[in-house]
Amino acid sequence: METKIEIVTGWSLPRLIEELEHGRIKVPMFQRDYQWEKSKIVLLLNSIYLQYPIGTFFLWIAPSAYNTFIRSIDDIQTHSDDNGNQFQFILDGQQRLLSLFRASRGLSSDGVDYTQICFNPARKKFKIPRVKSEKYNFPAYCLFNESLFKEVELQLDADSTRIADNWRKARKLMMEYPVSVVKTLNYEIDDVVEIFERINQGGKRLSSFDLIHATTWSTDFDLKERMRDFNAMQKVAKLGVVSDKVFTYALAMNAFDDCKSSSQLKLNPETAKTLWPRTRKALSFAIDFIIDMAITTDISTYQTHIIVLQYYFFQSAKNSIPKEHRKSVEKWFWDARFAKRYSSLTHTRIKEDAVWLVEMLSNLEKTSRK
Repeated sequence: METKIEIVTGWSLPRLIEELEHGRIKVPMFQRDYQWEKSKIVLLLNSIYLQYPIGTFFLWIAPSAYNTFIRSIDDIQTHSDDNGNQFQFILDGQQRLLSLFRASRGLSSDGVDYTQICFNPARKKFKIPRVKSEKYNFPAYCLFNESLFKEVELQLDADSTRIADNWRKARKLMMEYPVSVVKTLNYEIDDVVEIFERINQGGKRLSSFDLIHATTWSTDFDLKERMRDFNAMQKVAKLGVVSDKVFTYALAMNAFDDCKSSSQLKLNPETAKTLWPRTRKALSFAIDFIIDMAITTDISTYQTHIIVLQYYFFQSAKNSIPKEHRKSVEKWFWDARFAKRYSSLTHTRIKEDAVWLVEMLSNLEKTSRK
C-alpha cells in the first residue's frame, strides 16, 4: 500500500528554522497572512525554554508541478538551495515557524521589530522589556548566533557565574529542542485542501474559503468585501445569505470551467478582479431566476443551483433565460432539488450540469432559429 504519511525523527529547532531560511520549506499560496504579535512569540519561546510541547509541524511533500503555489515572503528564500524535484510546503505551523525564524534571526518585517524580544538570564525568561535600562535583557537572536552568544557569555562570566550558567542553559535548550514533524506524501492539491481544512490552527478551524480568500486578495480586491456588498442587496437579503462557497465556485467555474479545489486555488488577484464584475452580474441574474420561480425566502438549499445558473448567464452574456426554454430549466432545477443530486460528488456534478445547461440552451436557440 502506498505510504501517505511519514513521522520525521531527529529534527531540532535550529534544523527546522534553517529548512525555512534556505528555502527547503516553502509557504504555499493558500496560507493565511502572518498574524502573530510579539507577545505571542514570547509565550512560544518561553514554552520551548520550559520544554513544553509546541505542537506538530505538518509538511506537504509536493511534486515540482506545484511550483506556482509558492508564496513569496520577503525575508525567506523563494528557491531552494538544492535541485530536488519536490517541494516541502508548510501545511500547519506556518505562524509558529515564521515567528521562530524572525525572532531567532533578529529581523524586522512588516513594521515589527523582532530584536525587541529578549531573554533575561537573571529572570530565566523571554520577555519584551518595558524599561530599556533593565539589566540582563539580551536580544533573543543572540542565543541562536554562536559569536553573539559568546560575546554575551564573556560579559556575564565577568559579572555572575550563576547568570552566565543560565545563559548557557538557555542556548542548549534552544539548540537541542526536538520538534515534531509529520510529512504528508503522495497527495494532490484537492486532498491537501481537505487535510488543511481539518487541521486546527490557533483553535480556529480554517475553511476552504479562507484559502481562496488568501490567494485572491490584493490591496485593490478583497473577495470578502465584494461578497458583503452582494449579500447586502435588497433582493438577496430577503432570500437569506449567499454562502462563501457560491462565490468561490462561481469564480473558478467562470475562469477554468471547473470548480474543484485545485481550480479554485488557481485563482489569483488579477483573475478574480477581472472576472468579478461579470460574475457578480451572472450571480444577480441567477437570483432573479430563483425569485421568478416564486422562491422568496431561505435559499440555503438552492446554493448549488445558483452556481450552475450563473455559469449559463456568464457564458451567454444574457440577463434572463428565454421564456420558451424556461420549462426545460425549471425541470432540471426541481429534479436536481428533489433527487438530492448535489448531496455528493458536488464538484463533478456542478461542472456536468453547468456545461449541460449551456449546451442545452444553445442547442434550443439554434433549433428555434431554423
